[in-house]
Amino acid sequence: MKKIMPIMAAALAVAGCSATRDKAAAEAGVVQFHQMLDAGRFHDIYAGAAPEFRRTGSEQEELGVLQMIHDRLGAFRSSQQSGWRVNYGTGGSIVNLTYNAQFGSAPGHEDFVFRINGDAPQLVGYHVNSPALTASGPPATGAPGKPSEGAASQSTIKVAPAAPAGK
Repeated sequence: MKKIMPIMAAALAVAGCSATRDKAAAEAGVVQFHQMLDAGRFHDIYAGAAPEFRRTGSEQEELGVLQMIHDRLGAFRSSQQSGWRVNYGTGGSIVNLTYNAQFGSAPGHEDFVFRINGDAPQLVGYHVNSPALTASGPPATGAPGKPSEGAASQSTIKVAPAAPAGK
């Protein structure tokens, strides 16, 4: 039993360091996402995202959703992280980050899902809730003609699945 304790302690220390590193990589991915969104680089967001993200709709649909998010919320101003989680699996680590964000036109709640490959974050999912997304205009989903999700006073834009399948 005494021999097992140091091994368990070492394993927990390594996992803790890895979680901190993976979380920091995902946080850098959030900064990059907001910079690209504000610059209108929607294709770059789509092209650099994980396959799960790109499978949620056609490129044209997803670019339209990102454009609509930017148009209705305005430029990103600031955010406060409200939660995070790191999961490890055979496909690498998955980091979920949640933020209370302030955009130029309205507040919002953002959920990001990143897969970490080495030190590089790859976007798996992005979800945003904001009352501003219920404004008149195109439907608040990736596909034309589909109804918006959410209550009358708030809408949810789901650009990709909340977590990769099987996780």
